[in-house]
Amino acid sequence: MEMYIWNTVIVLSKIVFYVGFACIAGYTFFKQVFEKSEPHNNLAIANLRWIRASIIVALIANAIWFFASTGAMAEEGIQGALEPDMLGIIWDSSIGDGTLLRGLGLVLAIFAITSHIKFKSVALSNNIKQSLLGLSLVLLSYTFSLFGHVSELEVFEKVLLMLHVLVMAWWFGALFPLKQACHEQDYEQLYSLMDKFGRQASIAVSLLLIAGLWLAFQLVGNVGELFSSSYGQTLLLKLALVTSILGIAAKHRLKLVPQLKNSDGREALSKSISIEMVVAFAILSVTAGLTSVVGPAN
Repeated sequence: MEMYIWNTVIVLSKIVFYVGFACIAGYTFFKQVFEKSEPHNNLAIANLRWIRASIIVALIANAIWFFASTGAMAEEGIQGALEPDMLGIIWDSSIGDGTLLRGLGLVLAIFAITSHIKFKSVALSNNIKQSLLGLSLVLLSYTFSLFGHVSELEVFEKVLLMLHVLVMAWWFGALFPLKQACHEQDYEQLYSLMDKFGRQASIAVSLLLIAGLWLAFQLVGNVGELFSSSYGQTLLLKLALVTSILGIAAKHRLKLVPQLKNSDGREALSKSISIEMVVAFAILSVTAGLTSVVGPAN
């Protein structure tokens, strides 16, 4: 019962962290691509309060994840999660390294979004902020390679994993601003935004799939394990969700975006993005469980 509670806390704190990570990636995307476009820039700024809040909550969730991991190791209730010797042991492990790097990455993102650094020009300030956001994303994506079974993979697979989580965060983090754009942008602006996002997504999603399938092959080892082990079955569930979200994305690009000129087209796209956000959240939840509760047989 006690492990069930700790595992639940660990999974929930990971989901919150993933959402914060995705918000940073989505915000960075909008700032970089539409920096010089006033309407789109306003769209990014309008989301700033939500993004700030999500990153701060992710920072708190990161600390909760550390103490919950300590409690799960100690198996002595709340006291075990706060016991100094056990905290020292966990802090010196990869969990401690990950907690520190994730905290640093999140703080960098908060600093970049909330600070008003200005040197000789605003452009230089924006470049510094964009660099800090990029560094934050690299740090946060690197931490995914530190824990559990993936930490034993070779350097090539770890780089693929970083690429995989970065693309996933970029995609999922862009969904909320895109939904907001359906209600705030005129036809020309919205069509331009969706068209640019769709063209970038066609390349990024290909990388996401290639990296994800290769990593799954490396972790599962054979097709039999995919169906017989709990890890393989959970991976199949995630694959089914990914397939469904790819179908939704294809529907946007091929059907809904060309229909934006119609009176109902904008509302249909907004509703479809809402469904896409639900599926994205389900993928993050399954991923959190996959990396916390179940693991590959070998």
